[in-house]
Amino acid sequence: MKPIMVLKFGGSSVADNNKLKIVADKIIDLYDKNNNIVVILSAQGKTTDKLIKEAKELSNQNNNRELDALISAGEQISIAKLSILLNYLGYKAISLTGWQAGIYTSKNNQNAIIKYINTSRILQELSEDKIVIIAGFQGFNEDMDITTLGRRRL
Repeated sequence: MKPIMVLKFGGSSVADNNKLKIVADKIIDLYDKNNNIVVILSAQGKTTDKLIKEAKELSNQNNNRELDALISAGEQISIAKLSILLNYLGYKAISLTGWQAGIYTSKNNQNAIIKYINTSRILQELSEDKIVIIAGFQGFNEDMDITTLGRRRL
């Protein structure tokens, strides 16, 4: 099996479509050097902050389960866009949410901790020579609820 490279790109790296194209070029360069590529991707720019702000405008009550469902959408947008772009450029790519990638977490909404990762789906996609793009910041818990990992505040 080819070496597996895991790449992580934060929100500022994929803030708009032009930056997404730069990221795609970096991924393609490494893929073309006979590597398996797994990409962990954040939401674009300030998407998560925007979604949190909009939720607070609707309600000041903490509903961390629903907030996790909402803010996880930012990463899903990014991974789908990158997969669409890579496929358009002629590279087989697939986007996976946290649960599709097998990222099992604790039940702590807004501050979940990864308990384990079932890598079988990731390895299956890599065996088909796909670039695997995984939503960062998210997983799922024993109740099959979306969870988000803690955010580092500066």
